Amino acid sequence: MSWADPSQGTLAQEVRLSGVGIHTGQASSLTLRPAPAGRGRVFITSQGVEIPARVDFVISCDRSTVLGRDGSRVSTPEHLLSALLAAGIDNVDIHIEGEEVPILDGSALPFWQALQSAGRESQQVAARTIVLDKPLVAGSTDGPMVLALPAARPSFEYLLYYPHPMLGAQAVEWTPADDYGKTIAPARTFALWEEVQALLDRGMAVGGSLDNALVVHQDKFSSPLRLPEEPGRHKCLDLIGDFALLDARLQARVLGIRAGHRWHVEAARKVWEETQ
Repeated sequence: MSWADPSQGTLAQEVRLSGVGIHTGQASSLTLRPAPAGRGRVFITSQGVEIPARVDFVISCDRSTVLGRDGSRVSTPEHLLSALLAAGIDNVDIHIEGEEVPILDGSALPFWQALQSAGRESQQVAARTIVLDKPLVAGSTDGPMVLALPAARPSFEYLLYYPHPMLGAQAVEWTPADDYGKTIAPARTFALWEEVQALLDRGMAVGGSLDNALVVHQDKFSSPLRLPEEPGRHKCLDLIGDFALLDARLQARVLGIRAGHRWHVEAARKVWEETQ
């Protein structure tokens, strides 16, 4: 399963997943169902509100991406969307109970494994592709930024840097030719130990635990790393997921530098505005 197939794709069968939201701490469940060509990736709330997973439906980017429409919202879709994009699932109805996509183990691996089990059905309609023809930038040269650059092949790169003894600089690259399930999907969300209390004080990360997040202490990680440069790989995972909000396969080199969801989405929005 990958977007290497030039045709649009959907699920071959239904997928169900459940867990808690990392920020709300509330129970949430998903039912992913096959959808017709041209439908896109669409969340459907328990109230029946349809929220397309597109950049023009983003309403917030504070520690996670949030989609909204008509008073309904879906938080933290980026891990699921990252897996869907990498798997070449262009069209899917995502029925959600709750306001936040479950965090599961903090990575995209459970989503990826569920998609692999369900299988992909090629829909014999050309996938929508965006070919970038000029550089676009979000952010600034002296701070976090995201570059989208014309390129012969698509790639997502992330440069992480923290002045921290356990992190430092990490550079990660993923292309659709790489094995997403082995190189990106297992990377878990992470937080510095010094950030945890501040997040809780803001009413965030109340569903976080050592089962669904990697906590970075000054001299150790809360659990063994699953992958080399796991924090950098998770940031690349998020970058892929936020660019899935283009509802297309982007032929460009996307480079995130110390950026978070705000700048990911801002760069994706610039691509969207330039190419509609």
